[in-house]
Amino acid sequence: MLDNYDRKLLALLQEDARQTHDALAEAVNLSPTAVTRRLKRLRADGHIRREVALVDPALFGRSLRLVVNVMLQRAQTPLVDAFKASMQAAPEVMECYNVTGRPDFVLMVLVRDMADYERFARAHLMNNPHVREFESLVVINTCKYTTAVPQDADTD
Repeated sequence: MLDNYDRKLLALLQEDARQTHDALAEAVNLSPTAVTRRLKRLRADGHIRREVALVDPALFGRSLRLVVNVMLQRAQTPLVDAFKASMQAAPEVMECYNVTGRPDFVLMVLVRDMADYERFARAHLMNNPHVREFESLVVINTCKYTTAVPQDADTD
């Protein structure tokens, strides 16, 4: 079970995971040793899944982002599982969600340009016999992007 100190530490790490244990300790009013112990437990318990650097995609020439809604021919388990595996293997797919509603999947795709997207779509969507149809939405600009999990206000 997470207490308020754990929640505060997690919130701070979501803002900047490079903060020192001393800085975190000062921010949450604990000793650096207590912070180290708590972070070790949070990692061991799987509350902190990974610590990564968020890199500007343009640095790698990937500036075209698309939201792709995919409808399969049938929502049968083997077809769904095969599509999931295909998307997990595709480096262009940043996120893949199996959803309720009209589409079976919603993809977040990051590519260099429209020609790059066409290659992706041909390889993974157009020539996939299990894909009934797909809809591509080009992202004009990003109004909000965060990886931080929100916390309820009453947990502070």
